[in-house]
Amino acid sequence: MKSAPLKVNFSSQTKPFTDVVGLEVGAAYVQGVPAVRLRKRNGKTELMAAGFLTLPGVLPQKPDLEDEVPVWSLPRPFQAQYAALAVTSPLAFLRHAAGSLDDEEANKLLAFRTASRQFAPELPPLSAGIPKFQATWAARLLPEGHQPTACSLQISPAAAINTFLTAPLFTSVSGTAVVLFVFPGYTSLAAFHESRLVLYREHPIGYAHVREAVCSHMRIDPSLADSILEDTFIDPIPMVEPVLRTLFRQVEISYDYLTRRKNCQTQNIFVCGLPSGAKHWTSVFSRMLNLTLVPFLPFEGLERASPSSCLPENLSAIAPFLTTALGAARAALEDV
Repeated sequence: MKSAPLKVNFSSQTKPFTDVVGLEVGAAYVQGVPAVRLRKRNGKTELMAAGFLTLPGVLPQKPDLEDEVPVWSLPRPFQAQYAALAVTSPLAFLRHAAGSLDDEEANKLLAFRTASRQFAPELPPLSAGIPKFQATWAARLLPEGHQPTACSLQISPAAAINTFLTAPLFTSVSGTAVVLFVFPGYTSLAAFHESRLVLYREHPIGYAHVREAVCSHMRIDPSLADSILEDTFIDPIPMVEPVLRTLFRQVEISYDYLTRRKNCQTQNIFVCGLPSGAKHWTSVFSRMLNLTLVPFLPFEGLERASPSSCLPENLSAIAPFLTTALGAARAALEDV
């Protein structure tokens, strides 16, 4: 079965896109707005540009701020024909629907834009939603008549999943795997069986909680925590293991559910999005679950459009922060 992007975005597509820049809106990184430009040519996907852009405005968290929309003008290397926007918002959601979307929205104080996808008759649909005022704000960031033109609006968890669905690795494992997508404040678990998403869950522990455990124990600034997690002189396992065990216990429950209830048995378990400390995550995971956790690097396998590409020298170091933007672009580019 051919892999396809997770189509829980909020816009329709009428023709294939071959030149797309992915932008993560609302990430609030001090470095700027994550951006990744991809181009499809001769059947190959090329990485044209990647990095952080200094752009004005902050994603509003209240409807009364919706009208204050800045105008984004992207640097020339990022001026693709089209832009795929991924919105990072605590008000957005991605989950398996327990009932109809109409029933869910009836109980919300805010108006939402929603989308849903049914992966199999026996599975509950995966539904996504974002407040309408945030969707409207994001869609107005790019002015009409100038490149790029917004072509896709997604939410960050779905965009991140698309990095795996569109990667060669997904095909190499025959579409059956469990992937942990790690964000600052939470970790999402996505399980695939025969190229279908059979389980999606979110757990409120992310890499920021692991970093905070190091800061608290050693009484250091957060900027130093990542170096400790990558250092070989200090063993941070005693500091981070209690946090990781709490998370991995929930992963273990999900894995048992997949094995016993869904007959989805796999040794293909990956983790994506870690800016530091991956070796400690894999070590604790192996000891606790007796399974191997393998880092998944979404940028691996992408051809670089040299010499015209605009890529930072430290791409591998900042890649975890660009994953969502990459996934947004890949979803639009591959949705043909």
